[in-house]
Amino acid sequence: MLSVALGPLLLVIALIASRRVSTLAAGCIGWVAALAAAAVLYAGDQPFVAWAATESAKGAWLGWQAVAVIVAGLFFYRVLRRHEAHLFQADGAAVEAVSRGRIWAVCFLLGPFAECATGFGVGAIVAMAALMRMGLKGPGAAVLALYSQILVPWGGLAVGTVIGARLAGETEMQLGIASAWLTLPVLAGYLGLYWMFLGRLTGRVPMVQRVEDCLWTALLGGAIWLANRQLPTELDGVVAPGALLVLHFLMSRRPDRSQLKRAAMSALPFATLAGLLIATRTIPPLTQALRFHLVLTPFADQPGFPIVYNPSFWLVLVGLGVMAATGRLGELPDRLRETWIGGWRPAVVTIAFVAMAQVLASAGAARLVGASLRAALGAGAPLLGPLFGAVGGFLTGSNSASNGMMMAVQAALGDGLGDWPAALQNVAGSNFSLLSPVRVAMAAALVGGIGVDAQIYKRAWPIAVMLLAVLLAEAAVLTLPS
Repeated sequence: MLSVALGPLLLVIALIASRRVSTLAAGCIGWVAALAAAAVLYAGDQPFVAWAATESAKGAWLGWQAVAVIVAGLFFYRVLRRHEAHLFQADGAAVEAVSRGRIWAVCFLLGPFAECATGFGVGAIVAMAALMRMGLKGPGAAVLALYSQILVPWGGLAVGTVIGARLAGETEMQLGIASAWLTLPVLAGYLGLYWMFLGRLTGRVPMVQRVEDCLWTALLGGAIWLANRQLPTELDGVVAPGALLVLHFLMSRRPDRSQLKRAAMSALPFATLAGLLIATRTIPPLTQALRFHLVLTPFADQPGFPIVYNPSFWLVLVGLGVMAATGRLGELPDRLRETWIGGWRPAVVTIAFVAMAQVLASAGAARLVGASLRAALGAGAPLLGPLFGAVGGFLTGSNSASNGMMMAVQAALGDGLGDWPAALQNVAGSNFSLLSPVRVAMAAALVGGIGVDAQIYKRAWPIAVMLLAVLLAEAAVLTLPS
């Protein structure tokens, strides 16, 4: 029975690792395999076909909660790419002087902020363009651009964390706070490697700059933790790095009036989006009006979809506002077509993985796997958590898909440890998506040339070692008897 329960998961891992089957095909095959496994494990009173159809539909509905934000974020990105083209064009023309302080801000603030606001790897595009404007090129610059993914637990308005919380049976804020705690040591590890990567491009980083970077990174970690304590989860990755980005810009550049005006115009769509989201979540009458009207609730035991409260509504609304303000509403069919072309595949992938997870969890597969591994490994079973998360994130390149693939097993594996097993999955899956073939291929495409993927991996492998070391150490501490 353990083999039956693990079968769909192992099959998906093997298919994706083979590089001969797309993530889309692997997810669909995994869902079919989950149905087959559930047919063996199911012990309910309802006819199996009706049960399987209902649970698959529940998974698809839960996956839709993520898909709506993914697609809306892609539309927002397509609009901005047209409106503020200079933010996304990495043509290699060095038009700014190299500044190590500015490079830190690009890697730890600008890129993560763009990724948290829109998702879909957009942060890497923004970061790469900013680095190339300072004359940094090649695989080494691509590794720094991948730092835009370091806050992916809150990427795409925290859509993966929201899905993970629902699959684990926790609140979004609980998972967000626990993920923030686990992220603090990870940020320190990223900073140590950042100095090594940057040193290869610009020469050894002076001690004064390292101290400055430490202070800013500590501020970022504190801001992420505080935001998760005080704000709705989907805002945390926008507000924390966004506020520090403004502060860093004012303190490091001391801009004149014209520079401030240009920066404000570039940031206006992001600022408008953040302002609207904050208002809808912090003004009680407005929150009540939006959250409990126009709510789609097809399943009584599944979360509803409040149309005008969901972040996807505001992403689309601000995108349309930008088009109207720039006189480009006539281009709406083109932007919608680009969104469909770029978005349908990740949408289906997300739904397939979440449906697979829902079927397996409802059939008792996750509980069976967790109980079996705990029986075999005892108190050391939760140490497998970071490894499961790493595999999911690396193979799928998506926090949402990784959580859909692994979260139910993780929750069962660490039963009795509170929020931490789900947070380990969330943080491990998110951070290893940075090294996924999908993200590395995107960075390689920005650099151009043949064999760049391999060159990026050759430089970036210490990130994987650091992440595993930190996450395994955190898992070991969490499993110590209290």
